Amino acid sequence: MTRPAPHSLRPSPVALRAVLLLVASGGLAGCDMIEGLIGGGADAACAEAETLLKAGDLPGAADAYGAAAADSPTAACAATGYAFTLLQQGDTSGADAALALAEPEAGEALPQIKLRRALVALQAGNLDDVATHAKASGLPQGKLLAAEVALADGEREDAAALLAEAKAAGGAVASAAGDYLDLIEDGDPLVAGLSEAQALWALGERKVAVQSVEELVKNLSDERGDRGDQLLIWAGRAASVGETEVARSLLEALIFAPEGQQWRRVATRAIVHCADGEGEQCLTLFDTLEGNAPSDGLADARATAAFLVADQDADLAKKLASPYISNPAARALLESGDRAAARESAPGGMLSDFLKAGG
Repeated sequence: MTRPAPHSLRPSPVALRAVLLLVASGGLAGCDMIEGLIGGGADAACAEAETLLKAGDLPGAADAYGAAAADSPTAACAATGYAFTLLQQGDTSGADAALALAEPEAGEALPQIKLRRALVALQAGNLDDVATHAKASGLPQGKLLAAEVALADGEREDAAALLAEAKAAGGAVASAAGDYLDLIEDGDPLVAGLSEAQALWALGERKVAVQSVEELVKNLSDERGDRGDQLLIWAGRAASVGETEVARSLLEALIFAPEGQQWRRVATRAIVHCADGEGEQCLTLFDTLEGNAPSDGLADARATAAFLVADQDADLAKKLASPYISNPAARALLESGDRAAARESAPGGMLSDFLKAGG
């Protein structure tokens, strides 16, 4: 296996952002599905690489994992670790190739290898391969992921069968699968349609998701206790991906915000203003929420707005994110090009270690 030159191993902000978003991506698909991407821990060939990775030295870890994969391309820990570092660089083809080399001799680790290949395919946007590898893993997480692809394709019956199997496995996956099944089995076809939009969102097809869900959510019955919540959730999601017309439309359909949630409507309007290049209006609305909204919720909303504008208005992004210590704020500041501010905002973990190591 050919190793990249050392100078190419430092992830760009865009590549790092993609990996961080992949790790953080949730929706009903979410949570712990990606935690294992780093690879095994006991293999001596991988110990140094894991130490470097956990210390935040991503270029050093990439070099060490590359060496381990070159020496033992079929070793599961080397393949998964090397794939992880390639993914950080945005090289999804290389990451999949590294994992594929380990398949023939993976033995009991084969299900995890297949799941990782599904996750790499998800990052690459190849949903056909996501479904193929996820289903082949036989793991509950894989069945959940394959069900989401089926839902995104409008194949609710196939999705329901996979979700039923995933739910039977118990744990966090069972809860997520159950949430999908509740939507699919609802007697209201509009509610059932939400399952497909939710799957699209979870799979990263976020603009498509919010565009597809607009009329569904607006036409939910007023008798449903969660109509207001759904309008707020999807308006916030639309704003977060820059679909401001959809966000405005959903907010207009919300006559009364659910109790205690008026601040979310204001915060979403602020994000919409930021996304539309109206920085002063954005800041003014956020300022009205100081002391009138949950501090964590306000911090997340401001970080979301900061991330949206970071590559176009770095000064506005800094005004929005700088007061906060959180990974979302740090990612927004990193995207704005201010690594020093990002280091100060990162509370700990992989992003903090990466920034402290000179990233």
